[in-house]
Amino acid sequence: MGQVCIRDLQVNAIIGTLEHERIRKQKLVISVTFDYDARQAAQNDDLYASVDYSAVERCIVSETEKSSFRLLEALAARLGQTVLAFPAVTRAEIRITKPQASAFGALITYSETFYPQEA
Repeated sequence: MGQVCIRDLQVNAIIGTLEHERIRKQKLVISVTFDYDARQAAQNDDLYASVDYSAVERCIVSETEKSSFRLLEALAARLGQTVLAFPAVTRAEIRITKPQASAFGALITYSETFYPQEA
């Protein structure tokens, strides 16, 4: 099983419950780790047997920028679904940090691991 990590994507989005958070986009830092069977890609040096991590990155950025969730949990669920939509992905971990969430300078991070729904 192979694993790809896309770390520290900086994306602006409407996120939060406070009035000012519903008006102005704020920076989020998103990291995504996903698993897939990389044996064929490694054997054949073939992008098409792999998961195109550039495409995953573009999807994460696009979904985040157009979202307007109140909760990090809801955004993480959307992003988990987005990554799992890539057919070879067997697990996706989403980690979202909201740097401006704490009045005391702490970094607030939410993370969750997602698996494809069993049929």
